[in-house]
Amino acid sequence: MLGVSMKASLAELRRQPHTSIAQLRMFLHCPRQYRLKYMDRVQPSFRPIAMVFGSVWHETVDKYLLGAGPEEMRELFRGGLEAAVKTNAPPVLFDEDEDLGQMIDLGVRMIGVFVERVPRPKRVLGVEVDFLLEVADPSTGEMLPVPLVGAIDAVVSTSGRKAVWEFKTAARKWSAPMLQYDLQPTAYAMAARKVFGKVQVVLVVATKTKKPDIQMEHLSRGKADERDLAATVVSVLRGIKAGMDHPVRGSQCVSCPFAWRCR
Repeated sequence: MLGVSMKASLAELRRQPHTSIAQLRMFLHCPRQYRLKYMDRVQPSFRPIAMVFGSVWHETVDKYLLGAGPEEMRELFRGGLEAAVKTNAPPVLFDEDEDLGQMIDLGVRMIGVFVERVPRPKRVLGVEVDFLLEVADPSTGEMLPVPLVGAIDAVVSTSGRKAVWEFKTAARKWSAPMLQYDLQPTAYAMAARKVFGKVQVVLVVATKTKKPDIQMEHLSRGKADERDLAATVVSVLRGIKAGMDHPVRGSQCVSCPFAWRCR
């Protein structure tokens, strides 16, 4: 059971006790990593290029929705990625055989495919729409002490139908289980519906492959998905309160920005 509010900015919401889809994912992935980042406030030793690339991609696509043309998008992406990589924040870790020039070239090619395959919507109702969801335990109805906060990538209207658009970059197309069970579209759909009415959730994945491609999927989210989201929030918050912070060891440790403080 969830309620929604969109009366404050995301920065204001994040200054209050809260959780988020990113926090839930990290705890489920590795409770130790969650503790180091969100509780101990440990500074990461590096920033993965995939994270930096994805952030700049989002900023560029936002400008497209607001009217930017292909050439402006290319310049925005090129300048944005160069600035992000060269900033004084933790250094960017590139994957093997990659460098800044190659990633800029890849992004520019992805922009060409994106503009060709993703028609600009007739109306953009909101970009980076901040939201707050009040979450109740689906078993007891008891409201949890912290809300779920985040920002919807975009809310648009096409042919008279409103839709939430969620943008992703990925090494490959999303699989059927990922499309079915990802928590983020559920939160987006719930938040948007309370403000904009009935909405369709559309996932737009730009693949970072040698030949970039666009995957557009219309996702279905219903009451069962909302209960799953609420149950996940409840369980994760209980785990955090109980002090669960065990490490999940595996190949992922090699690319963990907090590995230097994990042992």
